[in-house]
Amino acid sequence: MHTGAYIRGSLRLSSDERRQAIIEAVKDVFAKKGFDRATSRDLAKAARVSEALLYKYFPTKLSLYQAMLQACAETPIWSKNDRIDGLKPSTETLIVIVDSLISQVVEGRPVSSVAVLGRLFLRSLLEDGHITGTVLKPFTNNWMATFEKCLKNAAASGDLREYPTTAQLSAWLLHHIALGLIHHVSPRNPTDYKVPKHTLVRETVRFALRGIGLREEPIKRHYNSRFTCGVEK
Repeated sequence: MHTGAYIRGSLRLSSDERRQAIIEAVKDVFAKKGFDRATSRDLAKAARVSEALLYKYFPTKLSLYQAMLQACAETPIWSKNDRIDGLKPSTETLIVIVDSLISQVVEGRPVSSVAVLGRLFLRSLLEDGHITGTVLKPFTNNWMATFEKCLKNAAASGDLREYPTTAQLSAWLLHHIALGLIHHVSPRNPTDYKVPKHTLVRETVRFALRGIGLREEPIKRHYNSRFTCGVEK
């Protein structure tokens, strides 16, 4: 049975703050154990609250799991991003959103946060895929729609070698590159690419842009020009 220390600790936060703290705290439990194996005791211990208080905020394990999924879905990696919101569809915007996706994975979030997100995705893919489908709704609704508009604009501007068979497939493959990077850069012993993080971002973005069919000239004009001697301006 939990002691009063948990209750006293909970009083330091408002109801909304405590709810968000619980959601954040249980991500790692679900990532390591999955939905079925995570017990209410595990979840309460991770959140540093009593089981009774946990159930006050989340009546069932499923309601907590769903709230956790929603929080993951709202991460800027997969949802709308202030960096691209409001930009007009263009080749330059296309490059910006690809760079934004890759840079947020490699540089933009705490390693521990990326690691948990990566484990959640990987466990989902190995099990029922539920979390993957839920978390990626903002990606398919927001990022992918912007990507397709920009790709069409780049094609109309003559900046593509050829228009891909399906723009949506190109967007998914870009997503998979980003997801693959999460699994490699976030472990306690990450893959040693033998280059600084900013170089890893730059070369991955270039690789991705060439993969979707962008010509070298617009890459040089809109992306390579941001760097001087390998350092971003």
